[in-house]
Amino acid sequence: MKAAVVTGPGRLEIRDIKTPKPGPYDCLVKIDACAVCTGTDSSIVYKSFPWRSPYPFVLGHESTGIIQEIGKRVKNFKAGQRVTRPAAILAGETVNGISSTWGGYAEYGLVRDVTSAKRDGVQVDGMLASSRNPLPDDVDPVYASLSINQREILSITSKIPFKRASAVLVIGSGYNGLLFSLFSKYSGAGRVIMVGNPRQAQLAVGRYTADGYVDYHEVKAATLCRKELGGDPTYIIDAVGTMASLKLAQELLEPHIAFGLYGLDEYSATIDIREHLTRTHPVLDMSTDEANYVDEWYRLWKEGFFMQPGIYDQVMPLAQIHQAFEILTRREAVKIVLEI
Repeated sequence: MKAAVVTGPGRLEIRDIKTPKPGPYDCLVKIDACAVCTGTDSSIVYKSFPWRSPYPFVLGHESTGIIQEIGKRVKNFKAGQRVTRPAAILAGETVNGISSTWGGYAEYGLVRDVTSAKRDGVQVDGMLASSRNPLPDDVDPVYASLSINQREILSITSKIPFKRASAVLVIGSGYNGLLFSLFSKYSGAGRVIMVGNPRQAQLAVGRYTADGYVDYHEVKAATLCRKELGGDPTYIIDAVGTMASLKLAQELLEPHIAFGLYGLDEYSATIDIREHLTRTHPVLDMSTDEANYVDEWYRLWKEGFFMQPGIYDQVMPLAQIHQAFEILTRREAVKIVLEI
């Protein structure tokens, strides 16, 4: 089968690899879509990423597909179900010298029935165990893959005690930042201002319901943010995680302002400032729980909440993954879904 394999720093190839065989707790999934996570996927391929597997490995973590076969110990999945995050090679495993950094860019993958496996004392992949969940049958592949990122951020904003008087500053205008704007407003925030690339201003204020926008290039960006917010923010969410974004947050943070960090673009370089900010300010819970937000996401999807221009840019075949990365790097798109 075909899969996108990272063979070394900056080297991404479409390779033929062995089709996975399901074990007793596994389901074999025909993967039909995998969205590109611009920040994480690009960092894994082209930069230093703290949680990647040894080279070579299969990339991709926003995958979806239909279960084709189930193992004899599977109790909580069935053939024909749509599931999320199938992986060509499960985390921690190596097949024919190839490992997996989530492993979703492939024609086939596995999901494991972790409930049954845990019951029988079998070790499971803790990071993604709770997120390999079924979706309703009528969700199409593109929106199923997009739902992973969307449910992650919805699960975060739903925990923040927004009020009508809450003023939120979202740093970063990539897909994550846009979703934080959208779901902060949806979850009850009063005023949301975004700071990011000027190209995204119209999209942020239009489709993603931000109340204002600040160009991060501005010398006095912090002052402009306060002006747009009408004072200090109640919450600051950094969806980028670079030295520049964290320094901007630091300029704006006061002891009473809560801070949440979702982006980790410069993970190693920002250790000191991240530790400082989390010691000196209230910290938002940024942990995700996408599996428990299927019903709410599905209701919104059925109502047409996501079916508008700007939720994604285009669909491309897996063979064009390099072109997809180039388009995203040039910031000519914010979200691309690859058909497998």
